[in-house]
Amino acid sequence: ANVVDVAAGEVIAGQKLLLAGGRIRAIGPQVADSEEGLRIIDLQGAYVIPGLFDMHVHLHDRKYLGMYLAHGVTTVRNMRGLPMHLRWKRELASGEWLGSNLITSSPVLDGEKYAHALQQVVVSPERAGELVRKYHRDGYDLIKAYGYLDRNVFRAITEQAQALEFPVAKHGPNPIEGLELETNRGLQSLEHVEDIFQGPLGFSFDQAAMVSWVRELKALDPAVTPTLATFHHLVQLSRHKHDFVSTLPLDTLNPLYRAMNREFTVKRWLASSGEQADWNVKVEAFLKVIVAELDRQGVTLLVGSDGGTMYMPPGSSTLLEVELLADAGVPAHRVLQAATINAASVLGIAEDYGAVEAGRVADLVVLAGNPLEDLDSLARPVAVVKAGQWLDHAELAALRESARHPSNFYISMGRLLEDLLTRALY
Repeated sequence: ANVVDVAAGEVIAGQKLLLAGGRIRAIGPQVADSEEGLRIIDLQGAYVIPGLFDMHVHLHDRKYLGMYLAHGVTTVRNMRGLPMHLRWKRELASGEWLGSNLITSSPVLDGEKYAHALQQVVVSPERAGELVRKYHRDGYDLIKAYGYLDRNVFRAITEQAQALEFPVAKHGPNPIEGLELETNRGLQSLEHVEDIFQGPLGFSFDQAAMVSWVRELKALDPAVTPTLATFHHLVQLSRHKHDFVSTLPLDTLNPLYRAMNREFTVKRWLASSGEQADWNVKVEAFLKVIVAELDRQGVTLLVGSDGGTMYMPPGSSTLLEVELLADAGVPAHRVLQAATINAASVLGIAEDYGAVEAGRVADLVVLAGNPLEDLDSLARPVAVVKAGQWLDHAELAALRESARHPSNFYISMGRLLEDLLTRALY
């Protein structure tokens, strides 16, 4: 095969990979392949890349994890944790079913102003500290902090998390109201580039002000997840209405959350005026300008689709985010880095994931074309390797078909009530 070195942005031709025990044992033009029982697969010059990461998803159904895997996304970071996600992590670890690796945040911590029933309202620093300690004990992988927290509550969250070495990801690269940008230093990531436009730029298209603010942000050495795909989705809803909806695989979406998203977000954009749709198009274009500037100034970018919001399907939304980053002007090799090694580094698992190297976990995607020249090749994987398990075209198709049968409305309602009761009783 041709191995893609995502860090260097180069292709190493004529390589053999020996996989054993779920890891890459060796790579080279010649490797020991005489062991009894070895399965030989001739990739005929295909391209091998690390498994992709989607660093911002909302998992409403475990079938989503199969669909992400079928698209070559071998790891996802769920950004609104519920008790069911902790169970799914245990089940995946024990091999009860097949899906992408699951990193999950805690329930979202938010202030009173804009919070809804799916988020945990916290208004006192003492309560914030209690919740951080609880979510750490429960086994969540990080805290998700929303942008409308009281400044003293946010400080309590980050101070307690730092004491526990418990990562925090924050909604919005802009600071909490009343705090300096410096208070975002050291967070695992900052989510949603549109918050730069809405926050420090005050809905202004002032490019000079944007460049200056990005320079201040860069000083923090942050990782930013742009989530261009979710804004693109609302642009399409507002412009093309039901014609766009008719193109979406709605049968892969969990029925409960599909109904909730329809009522609380999708309807708004389907009912938007032509003037609003034109404004959305203008904003989307400027968000790409912001992303290009983040890349130009060397800010670490992550691929995160916000899949699961509105009608955004798992898997294909990740590939849409990749496409939009490229459309913004981010070179292909840096887009691949955002989807692989950058994510693994931010998560602290780069020794095991994010590159095709001997010793790392064998989470791989096999492509017919060179993604450094054509990122569209990501949409047509020849095969996916999950911890050494080879999944060919037929097996990937079976995963996609299975995803068309998510949990029913009542089972999903039970899981949601479990979350509401768990949070209400603590």
